[in-house]
Amino acid sequence: MDRRQYLKHFMVLFSGTAGAQLANLASYPLLGRLYSPVDFGVFAMFVAVSAIPGAIACGRFDLAVPTAPKAGRYAIYWLCLAIAAGMGLVSTAGSALYWGLTGAGVSPVLPLMLGLCVFLTGFCAASSLYLMRHDAYRLNSASLLLRTGGTVLVQIGLAFVWRDPMSLIVGFTAGFAAQALLLAWAVWRFVPPRRPRLSQMRAMFARYRRQVTVDIPSTFIAAVSLNLLTFLLLSLYGEQAVGYYSLGNRIAILPLQLFNDALSQVFFQKAARAQEERGDFWNEMKFNVIASGLLSIGVLCGVWLLAKPFITIYLGQRWAPAGDILIILAPMLAVRSLCMSIGTTVFVLRRAHWLLLHNIANAAVLGLAYVIARASGLELNGFLWLAAGLLIVEYGAFALWLILAAWRGRKQPVSGPLVARRVPK
Repeated sequence: MDRRQYLKHFMVLFSGTAGAQLANLASYPLLGRLYSPVDFGVFAMFVAVSAIPGAIACGRFDLAVPTAPKAGRYAIYWLCLAIAAGMGLVSTAGSALYWGLTGAGVSPVLPLMLGLCVFLTGFCAASSLYLMRHDAYRLNSASLLLRTGGTVLVQIGLAFVWRDPMSLIVGFTAGFAAQALLLAWAVWRFVPPRRPRLSQMRAMFARYRRQVTVDIPSTFIAAVSLNLLTFLLLSLYGEQAVGYYSLGNRIAILPLQLFNDALSQVFFQKAARAQEERGDFWNEMKFNVIASGLLSIGVLCGVWLLAKPFITIYLGQRWAPAGDILIILAPMLAVRSLCMSIGTTVFVLRRAHWLLLHNIANAAVLGLAYVIARASGLELNGFLWLAAGLLIVEYGAFALWLILAAWRGRKQPVSGPLVARRVPK
């Protein structure tokens, strides 16, 4: 394994993530004073609702982009875009119908923005993986910076003329659109795909259909479980608690998640290539676990020491409960960070059903915590301690299972006597 190239590609992606999060951090003192916890609670609900269909926007065929045969890489990319467009339309129609039947009284523009965000999620995911397949890591990094910058500028600008949760939603959608435009330009400028051919797209669909049949429900459940805490907090403690959790998430949890997304993407590329060329990827697994583990420990210590004073000074006293939430969730975040960085192991080993079982277990433990909290009347902090403890056990068990699977699959060096016995007389 070329560790220098591995680190180089990771650092290129991470530099974009780090730059984007620095821009976010610079904006939070202003955003935290322009918008209330309730505003951020409503915004968090929109992000969570769009993230669930967005997770399967490409029908999970985007994960086939790095592993598709060279002759089929264009067809799989076009297939992803076609599915994402369909998913965006379905999300728009479905949300409009639901909100109409329930009499929610939302703006007619909201379903359109929801559908657009779902499509953009799929487009950006497929385009990013397509560019990384051709080693265009810098362009992916630049797109992250553009997305964050566009989001922040629009959200701050709109606050001075329209201080409403909808301003946060519009800014989020605008940033996503800016990222998609840059990725579209990069794809058609540097590695333009050939014209779509229906026969090739059908062939790629047939080739990866079995994998995505398992992966779609798995990813859907994963998206639900990842955003489930937002809905549970809303049900138990209201929009203000969701707002505290949301901004705490954006300050500490989301940057860590984006870091591990970058690490996971590079690991997936390198591990898939190593498995194809050598028959195992144990070296890549060890390297990734060490890198992610060290980062997780650093983040855990930093959150415990600095979260409360940082949030109180940086955002103002009214946001102090967000610091308490981060301190409670920090150990779970560290374990989840490690687990997420190696989660794509299941696709390298073609064991997508493992991820399905993990996601079901993840959602189940959150559901168990909710039932206990509802039955016993737990306060907010008590519920968070319970949920975090259960998630630590589940994430830790799954990460250990993946590490053992890679270790069992490593190639053993052939000893001298064994070689001698195999040589014919």
